[in-house]
Amino acid sequence: MSARRQFRANWRIDNIRTLRSRYERACRVAPQGTHEWRLIEAGDRHIRVLVHDPECHRDCAIFYFHGGGWIVGSPSTHADISGALATATGLPVISIDYRLAPEHKAEAAIADGLTVIAHYLGRGGKFATGILAGDSAGGSIALAAAHRTLNTSLKIAGVLSFYGAFGLAANPGLHSAASTRAGLDATSMRRYRLAANASAGISPYSVPALAHADGPPVYLLAAGLDPVRDDTIALARALREKGRSVTIDLLPFVDHSFLQASHAHHAKQTALRNIARWITALA
Repeated sequence: MSARRQFRANWRIDNIRTLRSRYERACRVAPQGTHEWRLIEAGDRHIRVLVHDPECHRDCAIFYFHGGGWIVGSPSTHADISGALATATGLPVISIDYRLAPEHKAEAAIADGLTVIAHYLGRGGKFATGILAGDSAGGSIALAAAHRTLNTSLKIAGVLSFYGAFGLAANPGLHSAASTRAGLDATSMRRYRLAANASAGISPYSVPALAHADGPPVYLLAAGLDPVRDDTIALARALREKGRSVTIDLLPFVDHSFLQASHAHHAKQTALRNIARWITALA
């Protein structure tokens, strides 16, 4: 059994900083293939990024936001997804070590993403266009960041969200024992949302905040056994009602985070092929 599957925590009450440290130690993976770590200047600090296939001579890059409920995780804990995405698509993937909650609320993660994207796509940048992607909580950050680019010169060709979490409270999947063990129950999800978002206003990671008519095409990957599956379905419906181009890919017999599960190899390969085809069709 992998270290990730063995990892156990009480996601409802464990101290977040302790939880974050334990998660990082248990779940980090060594990046495979050609890669390097870089630091992007952001005012008085630097944002760390993991770049897969840094010497790839393509005019498009994928910018990746890792999952972890906005409170845990890093490019190291999700290097298996970002690396597989680079291999499947043939594009360089830049995984962003954005600031985490509760120390930093929602807009900080979005701002970090935009800083990295502007570094690579802005004037003098290496790439002409970008695709934003993320899993779980990272899927919502990718969608929120894409919306912030609409009135800029940054060219975003599409957005990928893998089993995203978008704050759908009326979700029956959040009330099972399995959901509690995985940290995907209603109480745990509420904790993540409160940690990540300011006390007032609509969360920038919610369906109402993300369902815009304007913006690039969206690809939503959903897992049929995922407690937060209905979040993706609700977002797809809301985006289509706005007239947005949306593709939803539902794999029926896998759970949340299946892209990091060794036992879901076939489903992972199917998903990656579908993602690569969708990206190719964007051109």
